[in-house]
Amino acid sequence: MARPYCRLIALLLAGVAAAPLNLTILHMNDHHSHLSGETISLKQTSSMNVTGVKDIKITLGGFPRIVTAYNRLKAEAEVAGRTVLKLHAGDALTGTSFYTLFKGEADAKMMAMVCFDAFALGNHEFDDGDSALAGFIQKLKTSNSSCPNTAVLAANVVPGASSPLIGKIQKSTTLTVNGEKIGIIGIDIMGKTMMSSSPSAGTILTDEKAAAQTEINTLLAAGVNKIILLTHIGYDLDQEWMAGLSGVDAVVGADSHTLLGDSSTTTAGLSIGGLYPTVMTNGDGKKVCVTTAWEYTKAIGNLEIDFDANGDVLSCGGSPKFPYDGTSMVADSALSADDLTLVNNHLNSLGGQFIATAQDSATLTLLTNYSGQVDALKKLKIADVPVTLCYDRFPGEGRSTACPKNATEKQGGAACQLVAQAFLYVSKTADFAIQNGGGCRSDIVAGNLSYNGAITMLPFANLIVTLKMTGAQVKQVLEEALDYGLSAGGSSGAYPYASGLRFDVNCNMSKGSRFSNMEVNSRLTGTWTAIDPLKNYTLGTNSYTAAGKDGYVSFASVQASLVNLQIDYAEGLVTYAKAVGTLTIPPLSDWSTQAYTNKVGVSFGTGARTASPTKGTPAPTTAPTASPTASNATSPPGSVTVTKVVGTMAMEVANCTMFTGMPGVEGAVAAGFASAIGVAASSVKVTLSCPSRRLASGLLARRLADAVNAEYEITIPAGSTTITAASVTSVIVSEGATGLSSKIATIMTAANIVGVNLKVTSVPMPETKTFVSTPSTTLSTAKSASISTSTPKSSSGTESKSSSGAESRLSSTWISQLIAVCLGIMGSQAVAC
Repeated sequence: MARPYCRLIALLLAGVAAAPLNLTILHMNDHHSHLSGETISLKQTSSMNVTGVKDIKITLGGFPRIVTAYNRLKAEAEVAGRTVLKLHAGDALTGTSFYTLFKGEADAKMMAMVCFDAFALGNHEFDDGDSALAGFIQKLKTSNSSCPNTAVLAANVVPGASSPLIGKIQKSTTLTVNGEKIGIIGIDIMGKTMMSSSPSAGTILTDEKAAAQTEINTLLAAGVNKIILLTHIGYDLDQEWMAGLSGVDAVVGADSHTLLGDSSTTTAGLSIGGLYPTVMTNGDGKKVCVTTAWEYTKAIGNLEIDFDANGDVLSCGGSPKFPYDGTSMVADSALSADDLTLVNNHLNSLGGQFIATAQDSATLTLLTNYSGQVDALKKLKIADVPVTLCYDRFPGEGRSTACPKNATEKQGGAACQLVAQAFLYVSKTADFAIQNGGGCRSDIVAGNLSYNGAITMLPFANLIVTLKMTGAQVKQVLEEALDYGLSAGGSSGAYPYASGLRFDVNCNMSKGSRFSNMEVNSRLTGTWTAIDPLKNYTLGTNSYTAAGKDGYVSFASVQASLVNLQIDYAEGLVTYAKAVGTLTIPPLSDWSTQAYTNKVGVSFGTGARTASPTKGTPAPTTAPTASPTASNATSPPGSVTVTKVVGTMAMEVANCTMFTGMPGVEGAVAAGFASAIGVAASSVKVTLSCPSRRLASGLLARRLADAVNAEYEITIPAGSTTITAASVTSVIVSEGATGLSSKIATIMTAANIVGVNLKVTSVPMPETKTFVSTPSTTLSTAKSASISTSTPKSSSGTESKSSSGAESRLSSTWISQLIAVCLGIMGSQAVAC
């Protein structure tokens, strides 16, 4: 920890003549490939006095308008004698068709027109791996010959030995203006990036606080006495982690998409998450300015910091700025000239926060070129559709315009079932995905699917998010949604479609009893097993239902676990469609509705449910398929061979039940495991459970409070020559219990899972398994046919299991014996048993 006088000593040693400085930081963040303007609604007020209008829609931002605003604000600040920096705090990429179609090229061109002094990496910069990010950085530095020096920052990103990011990112940059040194340090969020994005194998992120403080100390020692943290960890963590560090003067943040402001901001009808700027005290007891600037180019932060000669902050000021189109506004129709004047006058009265801004012509020309290409490319085929996928909400409701009503009466519509599968594909940490039927809007007709077709199918402004819930909560939220869909004032659009989760539905039962036989097959890569009411699951869904809408009330109660993937839900379908190339009807055994009874008691069969197949056996299909069982068997045409390393490790914690119930803990253990063995976090799946101690008679006596079983599964990258089953196995053995303990603990701390003393106690030799994914079950969400495994087989050729394929239910005799054992062991404490 640097001492309060460290910066003064450093300056004296460096021979720097310190002087006061008035600094303006113009900053933005989280634009997520939103390059055009965004429409928002203003709250009607008496000062507007626009007759008969409730809400007025105006256009904010867009890069052509943002460029003009940056130039104007910079010029005004410099006239006032202030030094100006232009900063971007990360998550420039992913979120709209501009990224889907141009992979960062359009974003780089737009950002180069602003010409940022520094850009901090966000978690979504890693969504397509290190190589794609390196390409984006190269474009950012070469897109505008007059702007080649934007520093790309991430002090806690450590590229792998062969990563193309080596030499392209810096921990910090130091700018000298008017003889004064200003240090800027980049920090990216560790846990979310490692677990939900896709940094390439070997690339890791380290602890945010430690990396920030280390680099602050380095800059102080070099004579830099004004230090800005450019972070992508969220407003709450900026306040909790960054503001309290020693030597920091300002934290310019991102990731949480928080709008900061004041009473002028709220008067316009905008909700704020805190004051702009938020003034706090750093680790030296001195003033520090904390701020962030909303999302999607809708705002520019205008932070004004005055420093004294020692580099200490005297004052934090400024406000958000909202560049808007003052020439065109809409209520039910375009506003008249007189009403337009009234609204502009009202906005001008709000502390100078709303600034009517024209679009920069050069930037507009560039954007128009990309927009035109988007319009053309949206018409092109992205996937083949051999047969029509019918649309419906409730099974047999008859919403399809291409299929007869009886085509959907047993299990619902294939179109929305496929959407749920697409959501699971893009939600890399999810066990299963849930989509409301009303969020889908059309059949996917035989022929081909275009980008426009995907938007027609999924037309709303929804994003894909993940939530964490127990099995019991999952059943509860489905019961709520179905009840809403059956209610007189409800909507049939609440009917759930899921991938990786299946169930029987009886609408003739009362609420709470309508879902039965609920089973989970995590990411459709294993076996169907009964959902565990106590286990924590990660699920993908859309942002609309995640907010508790359409009857999914309990989703709103787990908002603390929400992770916004910043993927438009139509983009999720596009990404999946482009990856698989051909959209086919999912195997009926993987559909969420397996048996359906309508509200008048008419049943429509049992779908295609079979006894849970043994892991690695072929998925049941509507037509016979080849099922190779030996390593030299011929694979079906178009099949993909998948190799996995699987095994278990034993761990110790203070309390297993509390530990396994912590949100995000399985993902953190998986990310730690991935970090230890040098593979992408998205390729590792970990399932935690609490083992039980059994008596000599075989009866369950009590739970082992401190032991944890961790089952892991590592998917080996297809075609990789550096990451193989043998190399992964070798690293696991060499790391051993000690190495794995250290790496997992580091990731857990970064994911804010604290207060846990975890120790890996044993790591048995893992096994290697190879599977073949057939064309109808492509990608990571596919069921696979086993072609070689070291798992013992029964005489029937399947892995040994009970004849029912499920755990036996407790008999009354068994329970009586258990009670007797408890009484004998624990006496008066048998209640605890």
